[in-house]
Amino acid sequence: MEYDLRAVYVPQSGLFLDDEGREFFVTAVEFWEHATVVSLCWKRRPVAGQGSPPLVATDEHDRVLGVKRIWSVGARSIQHFEPISTSARALTVLIARKTGTQELFSCRTPPAKKE
Repeated sequence: MEYDLRAVYVPQSGLFLDDEGREFFVTAVEFWEHATVVSLCWKRRPVAGQGSPPLVATDEHDRVLGVKRIWSVGARSIQHFEPISTSARALTVLIARKTGTQELFSCRTPPAKKE
């Protein structure tokens, strides 16, 4: 099964911290027809069982995209969310903290594909 890549966004943000004080950075956000994918990398080699920071993705109307799967290997983590609606104009990526969610960054979404 083949899917079309609608767009790629590379955040200009620097390092982020999880609740344990571990640093990570987001390498890319990919807008696919079948998923919205957030790729990140830990600054330091993760310890066994560290997993991935608990990210949340929303559109500009605060509609949360459901998590489809999370893949982690070594310092890399790739989080697959539901595809963002083609009518959405912005994506916001947040981190779920013990004290609530905190915005990491926002970006514009690709325009709807013209038939």
